[in-house]
Amino acid sequence: MSLLIVDNVSRHFGAQEVLRGVTFQIDPGEKIGLVGRNGGGKTTLLELIEGLDKPDGGSITLRKGARLGHVPQIPQFEAGQTVLAYVEGGLAIAQEVEAELARVTAAMDSAGGDQLDSLVKRHDQLTHDLEQLGGWDLGHKVEKVLSGIGLPEGFWQREARTLSGGERSRTALARELVAGHDLLLLDEPTNHLDLVGIEWIESWLRELKGAVLIVSHDRRMLSNCVDSILDLERGQVRRYPGSYEKFVTLKQERFASELRAWEIQQDFISKEEAFIKKHMGSQRTAEAKGRQKKLENLVRVQQPFEDVRIPNIPPPKVERGGELVLETKGLAGGYGERVLFKELDLRIGRGQRIGVVGPNGAGKTTLLRILAGRAPALRGELTAGHKAQCGYYDQDTSGLREDGDPSSEMRRVHPEWTDLEVRSYLARFLFRGGEVEKAMAALSGGERARLCLAKLLSTPITWLAMDEPTNHLDLAARAALEELLGDFDGALVCVSHDRAFLDGLCTHILEVGEGRALLHTGNYSDWRRRKSEQDSQALVERDAQRKVERAADKSAAKAAPSPAPAPRPASGGKVRNPWAFEKLETKIMALETELEALRASLVTEEVYRNAAKMREAQTRIAECERELESANEAWMNWA
Repeated sequence: MSLLIVDNVSRHFGAQEVLRGVTFQIDPGEKIGLVGRNGGGKTTLLELIEGLDKPDGGSITLRKGARLGHVPQIPQFEAGQTVLAYVEGGLAIAQEVEAELARVTAAMDSAGGDQLDSLVKRHDQLTHDLEQLGGWDLGHKVEKVLSGIGLPEGFWQREARTLSGGERSRTALARELVAGHDLLLLDEPTNHLDLVGIEWIESWLRELKGAVLIVSHDRRMLSNCVDSILDLERGQVRRYPGSYEKFVTLKQERFASELRAWEIQQDFISKEEAFIKKHMGSQRTAEAKGRQKKLENLVRVQQPFEDVRIPNIPPPKVERGGELVLETKGLAGGYGERVLFKELDLRIGRGQRIGVVGPNGAGKTTLLRILAGRAPALRGELTAGHKAQCGYYDQDTSGLREDGDPSSEMRRVHPEWTDLEVRSYLARFLFRGGEVEKAMAALSGGERARLCLAKLLSTPITWLAMDEPTNHLDLAARAALEELLGDFDGALVCVSHDRAFLDGLCTHILEVGEGRALLHTGNYSDWRRRKSEQDSQALVERDAQRKVERAADKSAAKAAPSPAPAPRPASGGKVRNPWAFEKLETKIMALETELEALRASLVTEEVYRNAAKMREAQTRIAECERELESANEAWMNWA
């Protein structure tokens, strides 16, 4: 039975038709990506499903009893409520099931006959429900999610109201991830996450047993996490099976097929109309009338739509400079007394492409601003090359005057341009007609980003420093920007969380973190693969060391005198709740088998060459070790 059915839904805002005849369904466990242009209605559709808005027509049906989750845009925290307490609030249903399961387990110890059979059935149902809600170790689950999305233990006891905007969003996301919903709606879940957090949430969503509907502009996430794509275009939805990459191919093939069918019919109609015009009133009038009647009854093939609103971004004017663009020696950066990185020796050559990566708060933006001359270094040398001229892109779009509009912003940079030149240039960034004079306060995040790019790329520069240039851009605009930067002859240094963007453009990766900045050759995938191999080797060495330590402990235990035997329980040696004890032993053996298989997989090429699989295996190994330690402790203390 379908989990969600959306049937012929429409929604208008005034005269604007945002959704028209939207129909699709989601089955249990499906992972679906929702894509479309900015302003195309994706968020509106999610709000309709959430029940925050009502459709003008059609129906939205959620299966009876199904749990629906979504991340609130503005999470509400109670006074004095800690981050940990807020996230644990998402476990309310699971905790109720866990408490009832404990009561049933305890009752089974003294039950018999039909009552025991009834309790066993109830135990099995509760066990299944708890597994669907996320498993047994609920406390560890919360800790795992908080750490995974970039809220380490130091945040857990902080009052939630004191968090920054990004930290609040991550806290709200964590609460929904642990809740075990049947259907989870996510609108740009990678916002405010660093690359490690993005990769972690991908692995979490893949293992999630519930269904997920994701709105995202992260192409790599859409390729790694979803089973199918819903394409929202001109108010209507079409479904494509497979990942994002397959969707792009299938959509192109579908358009080509539909265009060919339309062209064939148009050619047929033209020939028929020419025949009718030529022979009407002649000896072949009867035939002409017959063809005219058939033509009137012909079912017309609609001309397929191709969205041509793709930014036609012109390449920036590159000033010819020296081969050296920028060089640093012993560079250190930070603010106040806090040093984020130090001893950076970096040489940037003409045409070099460097992607800057690292955890949130590691100093990526600080480093970029120092290199671009927008902030002072704490110490060290920074030398610009001959005629080096930097173009700096600020992710906050803070260089725009709030009392202006796109036209006035361009005139600030080029006062000599005529009105026609301003409008023609802005049209290449999709500002047309009245949008050229649209108030700055009314511009969306994507429009502000396009305007900043328009200003930046209209000036002569030798290299670009870009801080999250793909933020707020939809998929088509990102592709256009990548194409532009691919043709750019100058050097590029960019901070980005878009892995496809980093892979397609960068020749080097500058890793910022743990008080240092290290330059690596290759694109993001190359760097990530090497990091995974290093992590794998470290894990193997740590595992070997643990085995040595356990062997030493066993030898010491054998050499020590045997302790007096523990007194037998009053029950005369009868194991308390043998049914549950047997389940515990089965769990221990299963964990030991899984742990052995996971450790063996780390040295296989399939895993160590795939960053996502390597991280997933390492995460599961850590989980198994904790679960096994807890289970063994329970086994030792069983009475």
